[in-house]
Amino acid sequence: MEFLDLSWGSATSDASAAPDLYRISPDGEVRELLRKLPPNFSNVSVRDFFAGDRTVVTLLEAVNRDDGTEASPPREKEYFLSTSDHDGDLNSLVQMDVRFKPVRIARFGAGDFVVLGWDEGNLLPMLALLKEDGTIRRFVDMDSRRPDAAHVAHASEPGNETASAEQTHATLDSLQDAAFVAYGSELLLTYPGTNKPVHALSAVGEGRSIPIALPGGYVLHDVLASDSHGVLVVRARAVEDPAKAATGGAAQEPQMRLFEVSAYTGALLRELVFAKPRVSEVTCAANSSLTAIFYDTVAHADRDAANAGTTDDATQLVISTVRR
Repeated sequence: MEFLDLSWGSATSDASAAPDLYRISPDGEVRELLRKLPPNFSNVSVRDFFAGDRTVVTLLEAVNRDDGTEASPPREKEYFLSTSDHDGDLNSLVQMDVRFKPVRIARFGAGDFVVLGWDEGNLLPMLALLKEDGTIRRFVDMDSRRPDAAHVAHASEPGNETASAEQTHATLDSLQDAAFVAYGSELLLTYPGTNKPVHALSAVGEGRSIPIALPGGYVLHDVLASDSHGVLVVRARAVEDPAKAATGGAAQEPQMRLFEVSAYTGALLRELVFAKPRVSEVTCAANSSLTAIFYDTVAHADRDAANAGTTDDATQLVISTVRR
């Protein structure tokens, strides 16, 4: 089952108009799913989306409606989790009761939610398990340290505010680039564009670190959702050459490769190579298979030899699955 979210980062002022979310079945059937949105808010936007083995979850950011009672009333942001099953039924909406900025979300089956966020007051990343009612069950240790006194004093010195702000922004950006991936009964916290280890989280908040052994010159692009059978399917991309980027030439799609690696040690087991589709078009690795969604040419049985070379082949969007 594949899901396509066309509303990432979009906003709506109509609480009855759910942003676009589509489910694509293995036989190519496309179905639009409606998400439950919070009422009485002037602006609702999609901040993250996660498709698990049982439910789909959307992180929504909403701004309180302006009553017009003050010249410049405060615009408070609230965060919600909108969930449904894979058919778009059993919709629910809960308001998150957290004191940090949620950035990424996931869910263990039909159990607890997992939220990766940023503590704007203490400048720290946060990872928490949330109950179904949106309240915090417990925090998960991310092995992060609070800034020491010397660092705080240095940042507060005249002329250092900008550097401190840039460092904070870069840290928040790294969280926004992170991604949760379903992996059997576990969740993987990944950091695309880096060589950081992948963190595997259990439903009770216990975790382990998996250092991925990518070839030299490559960084993580993403980890494909799959079953927990001791193997991760990892997509890597070549690191861009700064010298070529500085020339300002036409942007090219980076070279990508697909690997199976050990889910315990991160050691590379084998490379998955195929002529069609492209590596970038593979979307899932569940059930010991690879699934891809891509455009393919449509055969024209009624085309005669005289005009066979004069008309471009039409294309259609197809979904393909193969055992690995």
